[in-house]
Amino acid sequence: MMSIIHFISASRRLKESEKTVMMMGDSEAPQMLQAQKDFIKLEKDYYHEEMNIFFAYCSLFVLSLVFIFGMLVYFKVIT
Repeated sequence: MMSIIHFISASRRLKESEKTVMMMGDSEAPQMLQAQKDFIKLEKDYYHEEMNIFFAYCSLFVLSLVFIFGMLVYFKVIT
């Protein structure tokens, strides 16, 4: 769940960092700002992967609940 929040935060920070580097010019921007932009881009990619894993686990959990509920109805344990 936190990966979603971190992904959104990293996306916003990357947008602002790209804006700053663009306004300074790619060749004139300090290397520290360019490195920071690259690091935020890697951070965003990492949280995107974590978010995909989170959604996969959530999907498996929901599918297993549906399967269990379906089996209970099929065997008439609940009506």
